[in-house]
Order: sequence, then C-alpha cells, then structure tokens
Amino acid sequence: MNIKRRLFVSHILMIVIPVAVSLAVFFGGLHVFASLAGFDAARPRGGARPFMEAMQQASDMMDRWERDGADIAAMMSDAASFNARRGDREPVLLIYRDGTVVNEAVIPPDEDIIRAALGTDGAATIFGRTAIHVRKIGGVHAVLFEGLRLSEMRQSYSDVMFRGAVVSLICSCVIILLTNRFLTQFVFRRIIRAMDTLTQGVRQIRDGNLNFRIDYGGSDEFSPVCDDFNEMAGRLLSVEGARQRGEQSRRELIAGISHDLRTPLTSIKAYVEGIERGVASTPEAHERYMSTIRAKTDDLEHIIDTLFLFSKLDTGEFPYRIERVDLGAVVSEITDGLAEEYAARGLEISANAIPSGAFVDIDAAQMRYVLTNIFENSLKYKKNEVGHIDVSVTMEGESAALTLTDDGPGVPDEAACKLFDLFYRIDGSRSNPSRGSGLGLAIAAKMVKHFGGSIEAKNARPSGLSIIIRLPASEAGVSI
Repeated sequence: MNIKRRLFVSHILMIVIPVAVSLAVFFGGLHVFASLAGFDAARPRGGARPFMEAMQQASDMMDRWERDGADIAAMMSDAASFNARRGDREPVLLIYRDGTVVNEAVIPPDEDIIRAALGTDGAATIFGRTAIHVRKIGGVHAVLFEGLRLSEMRQSYSDVMFRGAVVSLICSCVIILLTNRFLTQFVFRRIIRAMDTLTQGVRQIRDGNLNFRIDYGGSDEFSPVCDDFNEMAGRLLSVEGARQRGEQSRRELIAGISHDLRTPLTSIKAYVEGIERGVASTPEAHERYMSTIRAKTDDLEHIIDTLFLFSKLDTGEFPYRIERVDLGAVVSEITDGLAEEYAARGLEISANAIPSGAFVDIDAAQMRYVLTNIFENSLKYKKNEVGHIDVSVTMEGESAALTLTDDGPGVPDEAACKLFDLFYRIDGSRSNPSRGSGLGLAIAAKMVKHFGGSIEAKNARPSGLSIIIRLPASEAGVSI
C-alpha cells in the first residue's frame, strides 16, 4: 500500500475508530451504571409488570380477608408483612378507613388520586401517573399503590448519564491516543524509514562514495525518489569521472605542450649559439644553420596554430559553416586536389568511383582538415618508400561511411581506441618531433563529433590502418 492510501485510510480510521469505540463505551457505560443504580432505562421504576405481580398477591390476600371476615387489625398485620417482604420497593399495600391511612406507608400516596379511588365500591384498577388497585372490604379500603417518583427517576437518570459521559470521555481519550499510536506506526514508520534511507544515501554521496546506491525495495511514492537518487549518483559518478579525465587531459596537455615546444626551442637555441660562437664559419654552414632555425620556427608556429585551433574547438568558439553537401563529391574534390602533392611526398591516394548521393550536413572546409590530418598520419608512419591509402564512401542505413585505409604498419590493438586522445602518440617517448604533436587526430575527432558523427580506427588486413568516419545522412531539402 502506498503512502497516499495509507494516509487516506489513517484519516478514516482516525474518525471511525474513536467515534465507534466512544459510542460503544458510552452506551455500555449507561447500561452498567443503570444496572448498578437499580435503574432500568427500558422500564422505569414502578413499571406495569412489578405492579401486576404485586396486585395478584394482594388480590389473593384480599380474597382471604373477605372469606375469613378479617378485622382491621388482621388486615394491618397482613399489609405490614406484605410491605416488609418487598422492602423499600413499590408497590405498597395501604389500608384506609374513613379516608385515612391506618398502617405505615413507605411512600406517601398521591392524595388526589387516592381520594378518587376511595370513592369506588368493590374493586378497581387505575393506571396513570401512578398505578392503583383498590378494593373495598367491609368499611375498609385496601389500596395497592405504586408511584412513578419522577424526580427520583430524573435524578437517577442524570446521575447515570453524567457518570457514563465521564467514563466515555476518558475512554475516548485513551482510544484516540492508542489509535494515533497505531496509525503512526502504520503510516509514519514507513515514511521515517524511507527518510532514513535517503539520509544515509545523501551522507554517502556527501562523503564522496559515489558508488553508493539505495536498495529501497518498496513500491510507494518513495520508490521513484530512490530511483532518481540512484540515477543522480550515477550521473555524479560520470561527471566526476569526466572531471578526473579532464584533469588528466589537462596535465597531459601541459606536459605535451612543454615537451613539443621545448624540442624545437632547444634546437633553435643550439643553432643560434653555434652562429654566435662562429661554429658556422663558412657561408654554407651558416646557411644550413639558418635553414634549420627556420624549419624549427615553422614547427613552433605549427604547434601554436594547432593549439589555438584546438582551444577554439574545445571552447565552442570555432566558426563552423554547416551546409548540406554530397559527401562523395566533397571527398572527390579534396582527394583530387591533394593527390599530386602527397604523391610527390611519397603517399599515393586512391579514390576511384566514389558514388554520389550521400548527402550530409558538414563544414566542407573543415572536412578537408580532417582528411589532411589522416593523410599526414599515414605519410608519417608509412613502412614503404611509397605508401598507399584508399578512400571510399558508402551508405550504411541512415549513415554515410567514409573509410580511409593505408598500407602502413598499423597500430597495436590496445592503441586503436586511443589514437584520437589528446597528445597520444604511439611513439611514447615523443623523441621524434617530426611525427607530430598528437593533436591532429584529436582535432579531427572533435570536428567529426561536431558534425554529429563518429570516428574509429582499426587495423586492416593483412596490414595497415583503417579510419572510419560515420556521418548521419541529411534529410532531403534540408540546408543549415
């Protein structure tokens, strides 16, 4: 049962239980106190049944008086015995002579009604505010009398009501307290337990334990909260992992920049000192030194330009010009323009029969940068005097795939997934600056990602390396 239903049930029970129990206690108390007080709420004291039973007994006695011709003394004696047997209960038997009571009466009679009853001859029974059975025997009237005694009834009833109300009030308070206790256990224990579980989870996250997950196991309103907490913890763990990787990348960036800048600077400094000290004593040596300084300066400029480009890509400030283009046509144009240049440098580019119709949303100028970096990478790591790289474009479902495969030495399998990391080079010692800074493929990967695509590297068979770029196909007629 969820928390909402528990609260609804608890509110109903909070009303029903105290009311039901209070009513039961109240009416039960009335019955108990009425019994203890000798008061029957269903039949007032002096009701018809006791009177009729006493009248039967008195009639038998009166018959005997008439039969035996009893005198007044005998009647008074029998009446006294009759009244004594009944104690202080009504009805009572009274003996009247000449309109006056001659025996002792426990309850004073109602004179008006008695006076009316004494005017009858023979026997009569009168029911009203009082119950009277009168019978004339000779010159004497025997009167069986029962008075309702309303004032005493009211007093007795009020007393019972008051005591019953007090007991009911006390019992109601006790029942309400017990009901609250039960409902607190029924509803709020689950809430408190869930809150304790969440509090424990928050403290674990606060203390840095991002691997902590809440195992709630319930199916109430706290269940989605705990699921959201676990999802939040997972995202925090991912963010923290990304932050740590970012820190590691920044450290590697600083180390890589320092190393790549130091190498040409060291060479420049050495050659400048050689010129200053006259080591380059001939015009040919002097020109060779100056040529080396210019080459190292170009390396420095290339590294700085590459870093500047990477920083703009990283901060999102790079000015892309995305448009809908035919990927095959763009690739053919780029390869045709670069084929002669790279052939002269020892890399033959083959891009035959590239199909058209693979439309994608990219920046064509930056795609040229991506391809150039891949060509440069193949050129630097070729194993033969003349290397080869094949370029192809295919459609793969909703994506266009651009594949570039060279015949170089390939890379270790564990290095394939790291080629696009910042400053990563297979030459771990970074002892050969001419093989690049390790930024080119990282920049290419950022550009492809900005186009909404993906890039991966895997070894070709029997040798070589394949770079596969997948770009989402553009919808017809869309231009950005």
